[in-house]
Amino acid sequence: MEDSAQRNLERTRKTLMRKLASWEGFVRGSVVLMKRRCTYPGCRKCAAGQGHPTWVLTVSRHGKTRTIYLGARRRDPAQRMTESYRRLLGLIEEIAEVNLALLTGKPLEGKGGRDGTQGPGT
Repeated sequence: MEDSAQRNLERTRKTLMRKLASWEGFVRGSVVLMKRRCTYPGCRKCAAGQGHPTWVLTVSRHGKTRTIYLGARRRDPAQRMTESYRRLLGLIEEIAEVNLALLTGKPLEGKGGRDGTQGPGT
């Protein structure tokens, strides 16, 4: 690999690592709307099969899925944090690709510039 291509990859890695260091609020899981039945025997919603809307966060840990009640108030922050987690995984994957290119001495595959390297965030 040419020196300029290697410097470009190292610069890309440094940019991506700065992005990684600035990450704060993230959580693994999914925000899900569940329809739950209540205990009131005369509930018209439950009798009609509609149930009551309940926002929850589902998280799998050690082979078990936990369901955490969010309610409407905590739904938006939880949604942002789960989306942030997915973007964070993408960023980590980009850093791993750059590290692989630096380790093997081969340019990145896929979209790229003149020297075969990808720019940050692509």
